[in-house]
Amino acid sequence: MPVKNKRYFNELAKVANRPVVMAKIDRLVDNPNTHIKAFATVNLGGAFVVHDVKVIDGQKGLFVQMPQTSFKKNGQISYQDLFHAVTADARNELVGKVLDAFRQKLTEEAGTLSHQGDYPILDGIDADDPFDGLPEMSM
Repeated sequence: MPVKNKRYFNELAKVANRPVVMAKIDRLVDNPNTHIKAFATVNLGGAFVVHDVKVIDGQKGLFVQMPQTSFKKNGQISYQDLFHAVTADARNELVGKVLDAFRQKLTEEAGTLSHQGDYPILDGIDADDPFDGLPEMSM
């Protein structure tokens, strides 16, 4: 039965048990010609998996972009998320987990590199304090 009252549905989602959100960085992107820094996979409660979640370095810092599809509408190319969170709390949790996984992956990569220059995204990151210099995550 479709939910007709969106406000009721949102309140119900707040009190319901939420699934555990886990994120894993599949690969870091080492390309100075793109703002994409990583691709991630998100596991929702062991029941659903979302692939191709992107970590992007935008003008205001890092953000997470859901997988998208493109289509033409009135001659213009439009984009639509294939997956998205319904509530702000769920979105914040998902974004937080993806960015935490991204920072963890950077920490691991910084610790395994023998010298700077092998992976430009890591230049300037101190292995003893890998979060120094990274933009703060905004929610």
